[in-house]
Amino acid sequence: MKKEFKNIKTLTEHGYINADLVVEDGKFLSIKETKSSDKTNEGKIIIPGFIDEHTHGADGLDFTTVKSIEEIEKILDFYAKHGVTSVLPTLLTERDEVVFKQLELIYQASLRNPMIKGIHMEGPFLCKEYKGAQLESCLQTPTPEKSKIFIEKSHGLLKLMTIAPENEGSEETIKYLTEHGVRVTLGHSAADFDDTTKALKSGACCMTHLFNAMKGIHQHTPSICSAGLYYDDFYTEVILDGIHVHSEMVEFIRRIKGNDRVIGITDSLMAAGLPDGNYFIGETPITVKNHDCVITETGVRAGSTLDMKRAFDNVKKFTNIDDLEASKICSLNSAKMLGLDDKVGSIKEGKNADFIVLNSNYEIEEVYINGERKA
Repeated sequence: MKKEFKNIKTLTEHGYINADLVVEDGKFLSIKETKSSDKTNEGKIIIPGFIDEHTHGADGLDFTTVKSIEEIEKILDFYAKHGVTSVLPTLLTERDEVVFKQLELIYQASLRNPMIKGIHMEGPFLCKEYKGAQLESCLQTPTPEKSKIFIEKSHGLLKLMTIAPENEGSEETIKYLTEHGVRVTLGHSAADFDDTTKALKSGACCMTHLFNAMKGIHQHTPSICSAGLYYDDFYTEVILDGIHVHSEMVEFIRRIKGNDRVIGITDSLMAAGLPDGNYFIGETPITVKNHDCVITETGVRAGSTLDMKRAFDNVKKFTNIDDLEASKICSLNSAKMLGLDDKVGSIKEGKNADFIVLNSNYEIEEVYINGERKA
């Protein structure tokens, strides 16, 4: 079915233009700059749909504990209302039988919902010292053999995996995952600079929520965090709630990495969209107060209540960048890192018609995925 948007302000890869857009068969058929006097869409703005590659859940549900496709759909509906058009459901470190079951469930959901572009496994190949909210009893030594099982259990939907590079076997595992189409991101780690360098050379390409759950910067002992900033090739996830990373430190990261290597994420939990109170991350009790999520027993910070529209607004406020650069951070950079930028991440002829319609107050009015309105 063909849809047309006449004379609407549209954010392309090169900035805003007033354009006539034609959407057909789920893709942008044409995007033509116009000087039309048609005022049907006056005051409206179209920007690319957001991508969240690192999110555990929302609206009272968690991908690690959901029991049905319908529950996954409820989480996805929440994302769509907040401008997300592509997502990688993120699984915590858990017992193998739990992980296998959830990989299958998310795969089945992906057959029905095009929002799911892959799965992100945050674990189990992490370190104990910086495990954060991950279950220590379920951490494992990385091996290509176990990675093969995860890929098979996901039916090839596993697209991103967080690994601590100091673990024995990590180099071989990173090489295996990379060769089999899984992007490797480094995190939950006490690695030093040399361990991280080896991981980069083995194929790792990203840092999981930079500054959080990793050994910090020190002038005498350069660490994983130092390497993440030092090497231009590393993409860096950043939780853009202003709690996990102070707003001035978000700008610090952006100044070093540039606008093309920062990836905005939510790391959201089931508490996203809900009031302060007591919830869970996986099976671990958490407490939320003033949007800050901590493990109830230890007080260790655990994920966020952030949504991607707020992340988009925050990164502009924190760094004083414009919509084009903020869209890179919240859409295009993740698409490039994941190898999906031929389909999603920006508004361009031939790409999936995944976009957000904003009003003059920058509030979301409509969200489209593959040209179909979802919110």
